[in-house]
Amino acid sequence: MQEDILETLIGVLARPTSTIHSICQQRPIGWAIIVYLVVSLVSAITWIETGFYDLEGMGLPDLGMPGILVGSLIINIITLVIFTAICHLVASLLGGRGSYSGLFSGFGFASVPGIFVAPLAVIGMLPMVGPLLSVLGNFGVIVWSLVLSILAIRENYLISTGRAILIVLIVLLLGVILLVLSGLLAGLLVLGA
Repeated sequence: MQEDILETLIGVLARPTSTIHSICQQRPIGWAIIVYLVVSLVSAITWIETGFYDLEGMGLPDLGMPGILVGSLIINIITLVIFTAICHLVASLLGGRGSYSGLFSGFGFASVPGIFVAPLAVIGMLPMVGPLLSVLGNFGVIVWSLVLSILAIRENYLISTGRAILIVLIVLLLGVILLVLSGLLAGLLVLGA
């Protein structure tokens, strides 16, 4: 896969079904991590440069750009590992027969549309319509990556699209429940202090 990584990246964007299927079967974990980290790095730099990360406004210490980038990359890769594990567990419980490494690789490459966050930030600087175009474009990037993630689930476990969507919905629901429970616990701890 080393020789044709550019072809694979183009395939994810132009021929997603066959390319994602091939990625899930070949399981190029190293390349998936590199692709995911590069996209995460571009996104983090874009968000820092556009002022999206306002650590001081959130009451957090300003770590500077290197600290934010390193922290962002660490959090992103941990999130990918955990999200993949939960999706793999749910898919296995629903009868899917695939591998964690195939899904991880598929998810890594499903992040490729995130590279468009940088040009969308530049478009966002245009007067009047720029911010609207940037928001719509970023929403499109999120949907595009989500669709590629659903394809990765479907192609890795060789299941129907409906079952792959169900897996994503179950995992998202579990995430919301976890956030609500965490918020309730934090609220109880504050009230109890």
